[in-house]
Amino acid sequence: MLSNLIIRQVLREALLLAFIGLVILTLIPFGSVTPFPFAFAAIGMFTLGAISALLFGEPRQSRWVFSSALLVLVVVTGWTFIQTIELPSNWPANPAWRAARDLAGVEYAAISVAPADTLASILAVALPFVTFLTGLLLCDTDRRARKVLTLLGLSAGIIALFGLIQFSLFPNILIVVEKQAYLDSLTAVFVNRNTAATFLGLGTLLMLTLVRDIARSYSNHPPGEPGQNTLLLKSWIYMLLLCACFTALMLSRSRAGIFATFIAALIYFPWLAMNWNGSRRSLKPAPQWRLMLKLLSAIVFIVVLLSVFAGQAILRAQERRLEDDDRFCILPGIWRAISDHWLTGTGLGTFRTVFPAYRDSACGIFGIFDRAHNFYLEGFLGLGILFPVTAILTFAVLVKVFRQGFAQRRRLRHFVLLGLAATVLVALHAAVDFSLQIPGFAVFFSAFLSAVVAISLGRSNGEADVAYERPLSR
Repeated sequence: MLSNLIIRQVLREALLLAFIGLVILTLIPFGSVTPFPFAFAAIGMFTLGAISALLFGEPRQSRWVFSSALLVLVVVTGWTFIQTIELPSNWPANPAWRAARDLAGVEYAAISVAPADTLASILAVALPFVTFLTGLLLCDTDRRARKVLTLLGLSAGIIALFGLIQFSLFPNILIVVEKQAYLDSLTAVFVNRNTAATFLGLGTLLMLTLVRDIARSYSNHPPGEPGQNTLLLKSWIYMLLLCACFTALMLSRSRAGIFATFIAALIYFPWLAMNWNGSRRSLKPAPQWRLMLKLLSAIVFIVVLLSVFAGQAILRAQERRLEDDDRFCILPGIWRAISDHWLTGTGLGTFRTVFPAYRDSACGIFGIFDRAHNFYLEGFLGLGILFPVTAILTFAVLVKVFRQGFAQRRRLRHFVLLGLAATVLVALHAAVDFSLQIPGFAVFFSAFLSAVVAISLGRSNGEADVAYERPLSR
C-alpha cells in the first residue's frame, strides 16, 4: 500500500516536470505558430492529459472548475465540428455556398465557408483547454502549484534575458533566423511584439511574486543558519530576472501590452506592498494611515516607473493616433460581418476568408488581415452567439474562483490576486491583439491559470497528496 502511494507520487512529480517542460518548449519556436512545433505540443499535451486522468482521476477541490472547463471544451469543439458538416435541408448553411452552387455547381453546403480551415482550428482551441485540465490534474497541492508558477516565472525571466542579449547584439536575428518584422522592437522568441509584450507583462508579474516570496524567506531566515547564502543568491538572481522581464517589456514598444501590464500592476502591486510581510493572525494590525500611505506610495511608484521607462511606447502613441491605426479602421467591417452571421458564425478559423468582402476601401489596399486583432470579435465571427455565451461563462467561473480564493486563502492570498491581475492583463490586451491565438502563449497562460486556480481552491490546512478521488477510467 505504502509502496503504491510512493510510486504514484513519483509518477505525479515526473508528469508535472514533463508538463512544465512541454509548456516551456511550446514557447520557444516562435510560439509554436508553425505546424511541426504545434503538432509536437498537441501530441505531447494530449498524451500527458490522458495519462494524468487515467492515473489520478479528477480533482476534488477544483472539481467544479474542471467540469466547467471540460464542458466548454466539449461544447466549443462539438459546435466547431458541426460547422464543417452538411446539415439537413441546408438551413443553417452559409449563403456563400448557394452562390458556389449557382456558379460552379457545388453541392456541398455547411455553416463554415472553409470547412477544412474550421476543422483544423479544433486542435488550436483544444490545446489550451487540455493544458488547463492537465494542470488541474497535476497541481493537487499548493507545493506543486507553486512549483509550476516558479518554473514558469523563471522561464519567462530567462527568455526575457535571452531577448535582451539578442536584441542588443543581434537585432536583426530572431532566435536563429533573420528577423523580418518589428526590427525596432524586442520580440524575444515571438514574431509579434504584442504577443511578446503580453508574455513579458505576465512574466513581470510572476517574477515580482517570486522576488517577494524569496525576500520574505531570506528576512525570516535565522542569521548564521545554513542556507542563508543560498537564499541571498536566489534573491539576486530573481531580482535580475525581474529587471530583465520589465526591461524587455519596455523595449517591446507595444502600447497596448505596456498599458495592460500597467493596469494589472495597479491591481496587484499596491496590495503586495501593503501586505509585503504576509498576513499573520498573531500580529497587531497596522494603523490605517500607514496602509493608506503604502497604497498611495505604490500607486505613485507604478506611475513614475511607467513615465520614466515607457518612453518609446508613449512616443509611438503620440506619433500614431488611434484613428490612424489599421486595426481600428477595420472594426466597422468586422461588425458588419458579425451582424450578418451572429447566430451561427462563419466557421472558426475563417476570418481571412470572410473579411475581404467586408473590408472598407478607406482602409487602403495594403496588408492582409488574417486575424481580427481582437480575440473577442474574431471568436464571435467564427462561432456565432456561442462565443459570447462561453466567454461570459469562463469569466464568471474565474471571478468565482478568485472570490473564493481571496476569502479562504491567507498566506497564499497574493497568488489569488496575481491570477486576477494576470487575467485582467490578458483580457485587456486581447481586445486589441491576438496573443491568445498564438499557441505558445495560450499554453503558457493556461498552465499559469491552472496553478492559480489550484491554489485559490486549495485548502490551507496542510492536506498534502490526498486530494483526488474516483478515477476517470472507472
